[in-house]
Amino acid sequence: MLRRFVLRSALAAAALLLVPSRLVAEEDIGVPVQLQMELLLKVAGYDKNLPARARGVVRVVVLTHRDDAQSRNVAQQALRALSGKSLKGLPVEISELSFSDGPALARVVRERGISIVYATPGFGSSDLSSIAKALAGQSVLSAGALARFVESGVVVCFDLVGGKPKLLIHLRRAREQGVDLSSQVLKLARVIE
Repeated sequence: MLRRFVLRSALAAAALLLVPSRLVAEEDIGVPVQLQMELLLKVAGYDKNLPARARGVVRVVVLTHRDDAQSRNVAQQALRALSGKSLKGLPVEISELSFSDGPALARVVRERGISIVYATPGFGSSDLSSIAKALAGQSVLSAGALARFVESGVVVCFDLVGGKPKLLIHLRRAREQGVDLSSQVLKLARVIE
């Protein structure tokens, strides 16, 4: 009886090790989502290509990972934070999109005239690489909820440094996505080449 209990306990512990980490623990979002959305709109306002991209309406897609509860929660916070906002006198139109793959995302960006893509938590490095590849050549500003996203998938992220929000900008990816940020913003950010 005791032997069976020990064996079951060992198997249960081993099974927990096989569960993907995003199902076990949520990632820490350093900068609150509400503040991220405010900063994202400010950064987007300094993108010299935004007026041509927006064509009268700034369309924002909040990208979620279908298997991640934190992703859906952050998406709801972002949608609420962006509701009723405007940018440079243009209305902001928001929608949510469950990520399936890079080509599908690229098609949505192209067909709907998306100006900004915001990735919520839950994405691994292969997802982020797929997103970066899909958005290369598109005219779109990509942003992410987690600081680590800037290394492998998006143009702009937010980090908490010394208790203060810090912009992270991937300059090469910005060029690939037709984003031309003013030097005023770049001076305030940690720029990654």
